[in-house]
Amino acid sequence: MNNCNNCGNPVEDTSRFCSNCGASLVDEPLDYINKPKKIWTYLLPFLALLLSIAAVSYTYYHELHVNEKVLASKQQADELALNGKYEQSEALMAEVVEKRPEHEALQQELSSIRSAMAMNNDLDLVKGYIKDNRLQDAKESLATIQNQVVNQKSRLLGTLSPRINDLDSRITVKEISNELNQLHTIDELAAKLDKLSGLNLEEAGKVRQKISTKIVAIATDKAEKAIDDKQFTEAVNVVDRSLQYVANHEKLVKLKERVIKEKSAFEQAQEERIERAMQQAAEEDLKNKNDAIKILNVKLSKNKDHQVKLNGEVESVATKIVSSVKISYDLLNKKEKVVKSGSTQIYPMYLNPRDKGEFEKDIYGVDGDLSVKITNVEWYVE
Repeated sequence: MNNCNNCGNPVEDTSRFCSNCGASLVDEPLDYINKPKKIWTYLLPFLALLLSIAAVSYTYYHELHVNEKVLASKQQADELALNGKYEQSEALMAEVVEKRPEHEALQQELSSIRSAMAMNNDLDLVKGYIKDNRLQDAKESLATIQNQVVNQKSRLLGTLSPRINDLDSRITVKEISNELNQLHTIDELAAKLDKLSGLNLEEAGKVRQKISTKIVAIATDKAEKAIDDKQFTEAVNVVDRSLQYVANHEKLVKLKERVIKEKSAFEQAQEERIERAMQQAAEEDLKNKNDAIKILNVKLSKNKDHQVKLNGEVESVATKIVSSVKISYDLLNKKEKVVKSGSTQIYPMYLNPRDKGEFEKDIYGVDGDLSVKITNVEWYVE
């Protein structure tokens, strides 16, 4: 056994290299020994550089691929959220954040999606309140959600606005529907109809129809009463005001036509009545002036002293009070010659229509068989 010339370690006789230090135990040419050392000196750094470049390239392209997937997933999550599919969007965005947890913007977007999802669930509760007619609870909850949307000023939360507006409209429709039985005037109903005019909901259309039907019923009832009272102008005004809210409604249009016809007929009849009344008044005036007193009876008599007495009765056929009625007469003999003329007053002094009056007078200075003739009657019309 020999010892290594380099380190002194015992080596086998047949060994070519020292097992301790690796030194050659045989004599070789110098150029053979130095040649491999020179090659590896340049080769190893080159290989290391290649490996580093490969590792960096792999890392770069891997990260680039991950970024592309993250971006695509984020865009898809955004689209889902904007379309109201918050659960799917939240699940996808959670995967994105897991791949890039260091990105604060992604964390914030995930938080926004979760906020929108929570608010959307709250809107489901509001919808349930409306269905159960718990309108006060619905209004309070909806107001809270609206305040949150306004305060957070998030584009994503803005996607809830259409649903918020829809639920707000449904609350309005439900409130008006509940109030219909307490509304009894056209103006009250018209105000509710105006409030519903901008709501494009099936329920709003049904409530509008109910209001229109009630306006027609109220207008018809009021117009009919006005017609009965001959207040035709008021009836037309009622119908016209109602037609402002239920335009061209067939029943109201026909009612207005009827009112106008009845008004025309009434006015014509009224004119005829006035004309007849004027004619009658003229006739009555003429009668009161010319024929107000009717002579019922006249007679002459003599007392035991053969004194002549004239008496009789009259009736007022005037249409007004007459007064100071004076009867003029002639006394005639058998030859129909006037032997004496005179006059006498009727009492009482005032006679109402259909009242009767009497006259009586003692006549002196006449004798024989006499008759009387009423020559004139005078009176005053009050």
